[in-house]
Amino acid sequence: MSGLLSLSRNLGLITGASVIGAVFALASAATDLATTVPEAVATGMRITFAVAAVLLVVALAIALASRDRRGVATAS
Repeated sequence: MSGLLSLSRNLGLITGASVIGAVFALASAATDLATTVPEAVATGMRITFAVAAVLLVVALAIALASRDRRGVATAS
């Protein structure tokens, strides 16, 4: 079981890094970062962080909703 959890964690990390890299590449509209203007890189970073923040809020909402649905008992 721990092997499957480790595999799913690693696949998530690899997929997340690839997707965020793709978001940056699309948002900055750059083909070569060495010759790209700084404003395009800044725009790409801004959009990338905004997407990451939205994903974080969605994940937090899912975690809180699943916690409420399970009826987690509080310690007295």
